[in-house]
Amino acid sequence: MSKIWETVKVVLIVAVLAGAVFFGVNYLMHPQSTAKSPTNKTSKTARQKTPHKRSIQLVAVGDSLTEGVGDEAEGGYVGQIKQTLTSKQHLKVATTNAGKSGDRSDQILARINKSKTLQQKIAHADVITVTVGGNDLLQTLEGSITSNNTSKNNATVAKAQTVYAKKLTTLFNKLQSLNKSASLFVFSIYNPVYVNFPNVTSIDQYVRQWNDQTKTTVSQYNHAYFMDINTTMSHGQYKTAAEINKLKKAASDTTLTSLASTAAITNALSAESKTNNLISKSDNFHPNKKGYRIFTNKLYQTMLAHNSWLLKK
Repeated sequence: MSKIWETVKVVLIVAVLAGAVFFGVNYLMHPQSTAKSPTNKTSKTARQKTPHKRSIQLVAVGDSLTEGVGDEAEGGYVGQIKQTLTSKQHLKVATTNAGKSGDRSDQILARINKSKTLQQKIAHADVITVTVGGNDLLQTLEGSITSNNTSKNNATVAKAQTVYAKKLTTLFNKLQSLNKSASLFVFSIYNPVYVNFPNVTSIDQYVRQWNDQTKTTVSQYNHAYFMDINTTMSHGQYKTAAEINKLKKAASDTTLTSLASTAAITNALSAESKTNNLISKSDNFHPNKKGYRIFTNKLYQTMLAHNSWLLKK
């Protein structure tokens, strides 16, 4: 009987030792398995406890697209983004609309340099939005495009683009000298006459060049984001390739030089019957309420994707 008992004890000891060896080896091979869950839980808790601001200040500088021409009822994207942030993010939003119709990049800068009040608003802003470039390009097309010589026109626009880049850099330098921590959101420009003149491809080309320049300049700054609304705004209700092809086939043959002034564009548009459902019928140039909603949605999505403006420092 004693021998049987001794045998049982030996078996139990061997079993215990084997189990200890197994768990020891398993721990050495997979040491992270026991620590993974608490770490994830801690990180999730930390994220949940990140404090958010309850109120923000948004300053919008720019041209007529910031002023809200075409949507006087809601004040364009500036008025709409205030409503959106209030209802969806439950924020108290104070806005300053420093948009002025017709302003080029250098004129926007001049207004900032001239106004101490605007400088103070920018200095205290959490968010700064900018619409710029459309009038710079329009000035180039109106003043310099005088022939159908494509190579000459391309060279003219390229030279003007270099000047625009320098002006844009000066403007952004000023904004960040006034406020280095604010998030900067910059809109692209678009082709407001595309639906009526889709075959004037040079305008599309120059708009893309201008946008590429703005995007490149914006990328050189911290907390600065470029928002491209060009295709959506330019094409309006014509969204598919088939719809675009049909639009081009129905369009008249118009040259760039016949559209190289505001008066010429107005006269040419009066002879066309097509409308862009995102563009105001009052001038066939600026967004309507629905068009500014495109601006607003793009801005809101970009702000949520880059939300340092919302976090308490």
